[in-house]
Amino acid sequence: MLKIIPLFIFMLLLYGYANAQTDGAVVKKDTATVKDTLTKKAVNKIDSVVVKKDTVTKTANPVAIKQDTTTVKKDTVAKVATSAIINADKVIEKKSPVKTLTYAQYDALIKGEDLYDMALPATLNHYPMPDDVIKYKKGLDLSPSQISKITAIGKELHRKRVEMGSIIIRNENMLDSLFRTHNIDDGTLIFYANRYGLYQGEIRNAILQACYATEKLLSPAQVKKLEALENHK
Repeated sequence: MLKIIPLFIFMLLLYGYANAQTDGAVVKKDTATVKDTLTKKAVNKIDSVVVKKDTVTKTANPVAIKQDTTTVKKDTVAKVATSAIINADKVIEKKSPVKTLTYAQYDALIKGEDLYDMALPATLNHYPMPDDVIKYKKGLDLSPSQISKITAIGKELHRKRVEMGSIIIRNENMLDSLFRTHNIDDGTLIFYANRYGLYQGEIRNAILQACYATEKLLSPAQVKKLEALENHK
């Protein structure tokens, strides 16, 4: 019996040792599994960071593209503006139907406008143009009779200037034709050249006559007030 006890103890120790080895292997295996799990998580985290960086980069690129597009648009606008400025300096004048007249001269003759300030001898000496008086009819307190008569003077003057403008244009065409076709002599040239001066003189006389007639319909106080109104316009 005493011999069996030591043997029993020995068997218990051996069994405990075997269990300890088994438990250690299990723990070791679990530890390895944990390590693998942590490693995978770490790798996944790193991959996630890389993906996120790539996403941020891709997201940032449209901004860069947008900035580049904006720069291109600004450059285009700048070029268009520069082109507009350059073209603005190259103002193309309309072509006149009459070679010897600019378009401005031709247009003024057709419309009965005065390009040469032919009324100056009158207006500088207090004989106003009828149109200027009508423009300030309220400020001058014109009577109905004055308005009616001065308006009629202005209309007749305009009619006369348009009529003479057309005649001057025909005369210009005639002078051009004579020289272009070489069908000219001293007498013909004198006739048409002097006619030009005659027509201009007729227009100027009509203008000055209109100023003279207008002044006679105004009181001295109205003439003075008209000049004050024109100086403060």
